[in-house]
Amino acid sequence: MFFLKIKYFFHFYKSKLLKKKSKKIYKDKKLKFENNLSNKKFSNRWFLNNFELFNFFLPKNKNKNFNYLEVGCFEGLSSFYILSEYKNVNAFLLDIWSTPKNSELSQINFELIESNFDKNLFEFNFVKMKGDSVSSMKKLYNQKKCFDFIYIDGSHNGEDILSDAIEAFKILKDDGLIFFDDFLQHDENRNIQSYQGIEKFLSLYSDYLKIEYFQNNLVVRKKTN
Repeated sequence: MFFLKIKYFFHFYKSKLLKKKSKKIYKDKKLKFENNLSNKKFSNRWFLNNFELFNFFLPKNKNKNFNYLEVGCFEGLSSFYILSEYKNVNAFLLDIWSTPKNSELSQINFELIESNFDKNLFEFNFVKMKGDSVSSMKKLYNQKKCFDFIYIDGSHNGEDILSDAIEAFKILKDDGLIFFDDFLQHDENRNIQSYQGIEKFLSLYSDYLKIEYFQNNLVVRKKTN
């Protein structure tokens, strides 16, 4: 991981300043959003760690019509934010909602998690997709769906992240963004680390991507032809 940070030092340092800027800009907005969660069923609020940065890269026009894909929704906290903030968004929300094989998440009750997701988002219009992320994105590709913003927060195994990244790139519009969550981490239980999968993706698609943000999260933009 150290050498990866050195390799992308310019992006890493620049992103540190951007993170500080976004926290200042969206501090009040984050507090306001948190106040809207009291009647919802969220057992955790992990997404709030990304809230300011998420807003920095999302469309500034709240009436904008854009295509949004989320890979790994859990109870739908980030989904709830998108759907409540952007009334004209075309949202596709994807999760397996079951325990992955050889997963550290085996203790989680995914039936309850999915039930909470459904209850949290019942008043919104969106496409719910339940299934394996790679197979589901291949299906979207065959349906000729394309997205302006893709949020990947599913499996954090390096090989899974690489597979998700490759499939997401295929359905990303030119100038579109992919937002990866928590990739600069190390887990002794994983044979291939998150950052190793991301490093391979960046290497394979270096001619087609522009790095917009590089810290614990990664944001890349698809270059226009």
